[in-house]
Amino acid sequence: MIRAQTVLKIVDNSGAKVVKCIKVKNKNGKSYANIGDVILVAVQSLRPRYGRRVRLKMNKSEVHHAVVVQTRRLYRNRNGVGVCFNSNSAALITPKGKPLGTRISVSLPARLRSSKWGKLAAMAKSIV
Repeated sequence: MIRAQTVLKIVDNSGAKVVKCIKVKNKNGKSYANIGDVILVAVQSLRPRYGRRVRLKMNKSEVHHAVVVQTRRLYRNRNGVGVCFNSNSAALITPKGKPLGTRISVSLPARLRSSKWGKLAAMAKSIV
């Protein structure tokens, strides 16, 4: 469960490394987010640039939208299988819902493929 002030890792190649959750969006009064929910985040630190020509898509302390893709809390599927991850992670998106990065470097839960985030699942390394 992701609440305000939670620190998350970014799993795509958009340029951010660590973000902090500011607000949980579209939850009808609930103050926490689960896998697949949209949150508003502030960039805390950036990935290092390895060449002079590499242009970052963001700066520190910018506000972006993100989708929660991994949580440490155990999530049970309808068939009873539980899935949990080592860290709380997110992938950055545009306000219209398109991903900012082009690759995702971790395995994602199958729950994202069945929801409206199929494009994120297609970019992932594997599906659990």
